[in-house]
Amino acid sequence: MDLIKTCRNSTKMHLLCKDHVPNFAMKNEFQTITFSLKMNHLEIYEEEFYGYVMEDGGAFLCVNVTITNLMKETLPFQKSDFVITYDSEGPYEAEEYFGVDAQFEDEWELKPNETKTGVFVYTISKYAKKIAFKYFELYDDQRIKEYRLRYIISQ
Repeated sequence: MDLIKTCRNSTKMHLLCKDHVPNFAMKNEFQTITFSLKMNHLEIYEEEFYGYVMEDGGAFLCVNVTITNLMKETLPFQKSDFVITYDSEGPYEAEEYFGVDAQFEDEWELKPNETKTGVFVYTISKYAKKIAFKYFELYDDQRIKEYRLRYIISQ
C-alpha cells in the first residue's frame, strides 16, 4: 500500500505500509452485501492541510477509496459509516466536509452499479503506527459484521 507523508516545508516522503491481508483475493478491499470498497492510497499531512494548521503532535490522514454499489437500488452513505482506529484508540469519524479535492460530502448516494472515488479526512496522532479503516454492517436481526483494512506504518 502506498503512503505519502507530507512533512514540514512540503517535503514528501513515500513510505510503505505493511497491510494485513486475511484474503489475498481481496487485497486492500472488502465487499459487503451491498457495496465493495477498495483502498487506493493513504496520505498523511503533519503540519498544514488546505489552510488548516494541525496542533503539535497531530496529523491529517487522507484515505482515498473507491466505492461501488452492487445493488439495483440507490444506496445512501454518511461519513460516519466509515471510521478509523489507530494504535488501539478510537473509533474516530471522518472530518466534516471542508472542500478537500474529491472529499466525500457528509452524506451522499450511489445509484445502482455506480462507482465513486473519493477521500475521507481523519485527524490522527503523527506518531501513529497502526491504522485500521472500518465499516460496520447491521443486519435486520441486530447482528453486526465488521469489515476492516489494517495497516502498519513504517517510519
